[in-house]
Amino acid sequence: MARGTKFQTDLAKKLLDPDFAAHFLAAAIAEGDEEFLNEALAKVIKAHGATRVSEDAGIARQALYKMISGEGNPSFKNVNKLLEAVGLELTIKSKKRAS
Repeated sequence: MARGTKFQTDLAKKLLDPDFAAHFLAAAIAEGDEEFLNEALAKVIKAHGATRVSEDAGIARQALYKMISGEGNPSFKNVNKLLEAVGLELTIKSKKRAS
């Protein structure tokens, strides 16, 4: 087995849990790195099956792969469609102020 394969397999299984996937993506957002967030979103989508996600989101499979590629830049509308297709939603909360 290739190095890291078990980790990736275990991660993919955990990403099927909406709560775990939500925390995973929130952590990626907290990093403030667009490329890292795109990679995290791609992992969630692939864990759920890109073909199924593309069908549920109403996005062509080829367009989905382009969006989650390293050079992709999905629109806000498409990100929302993809999140909904994997059982997630985007929410906004107030930022905690430093005391």
